[in-house]
Amino acid sequence: MSKGKNAGPPPVARGVHLVEVTHAYHFSAAHRLHNARFSPAENARIYGRCNNPNGHGHTYRLEVTIRGPISPQTGRIAGGPMLDEVVRTRVVQRFDRMDLDLLITPTDGPTSTTEVLAAVIWRILDGALTPGRLCRLRLEETPNNFFELGRDAVERSGNTTSTTPGDRVEKVRPA
Repeated sequence: MSKGKNAGPPPVARGVHLVEVTHAYHFSAAHRLHNARFSPAENARIYGRCNNPNGHGHTYRLEVTIRGPISPQTGRIAGGPMLDEVVRTRVVQRFDRMDLDLLITPTDGPTSTTEVLAAVIWRILDGALTPGRLCRLRLEETPNNFFELGRDAVERSGNTTSTTPGDRVEKVRPA
């Protein structure tokens, strides 16, 4: 089936149209791509200039897409207004102006790559939103380097029940 302008009507659940809405957010963070299990030469070979001992930073652009029915009372996607609050408190406040190497642990992944960060953010948001509501996440590190996760792929991987311990992240947040 074509996904163009003539793709047909949106999906319907019990007579109510399901819609997707995407909101975009920004946060800045630093990291160093380094794996303690590798030698300095191997780290330099694999991660190149991103293995700089002083680290480097990015202003990340995060797009979060949720899917749900249109509320007959408001005409908006049900639960949509809470998305900004959840992303702001659970993601932006945790990661903005932080050293990702202090927040990403070996249980999350081998180092603080944007791929690992995207998976961590997915787990945070998927646990905070109405079950099944999170549809897609896109994390842009640079205009030429971005990573996407979608509900179908995450569920196929079987990694939807893993969570990131919130208290670990909160402890490193400055007062």
